[in-house]
Amino acid sequence: MGRFASQSPMHSAGGQLCARARFWVSLRVDGELSELEGALLDAHLARCADCAAFAAGATASTAWLRDADLERPAPIRIAVPRQPRRAAAGLVAAAALMAIGLVAGFVHGTGSTAGRSTALRPAVSVVSSMETPDELRRLRRTSLLNQRPVPREYSVEPA
Repeated sequence: MGRFASQSPMHSAGGQLCARARFWVSLRVDGELSELEGALLDAHLARCADCAAFAAGATASTAWLRDADLERPAPIRIAVPRQPRRAAAGLVAAAALMAIGLVAGFVHGTGSTAGRSTALRPAVSVVSSMETPDELRRLRRTSLLNQRPVPREYSVEPA
C-alpha cells in the first residue's frame, strides 16, 4: 500500500508541505496563485523532485486539454408523428359526455325537494371488517356520545 500511495497524485509523498505545494500547482495552472504562494511553490519545487514531476505533468496535461479542439456533437433530431384527426374527435366526444353529465347532475341535484326530509342526517361510517352487530352498535353509540355538547360545569373557562 505504501508504494501505491506514493505514486497516486492524491497522496503526498512528503507530507503537508507536498500536499500544499500540489494544491498551489493546481492554483498556478488556473492562474489563481498569489505572488507569495508562487515564490514558496518555486522554492519547494527546487528541492522536491516528486512535486516538480507532479507540476510538470499538471502543466502539460492542462495545456493539452486547453489546446484540444472542442467536440461539437451533431444535433439530435427526433421525428414526432403527427396526431391523427381521430384523436381530436375523441377529445370532443369526451368533452361532450362530461358536459352532459354535469348538466344532468345539476338538474338532478336542484330538482324539487317535496317529499325529502329537510333535517340534516348524521354521517354514517361503514366499517368493513369482522365486527359483530353489537360491536358496531357500541362504535355508533360512542360516536353519538362524542357529538353531545359538554355541560357548562365541565367546560374550561378562559382565564
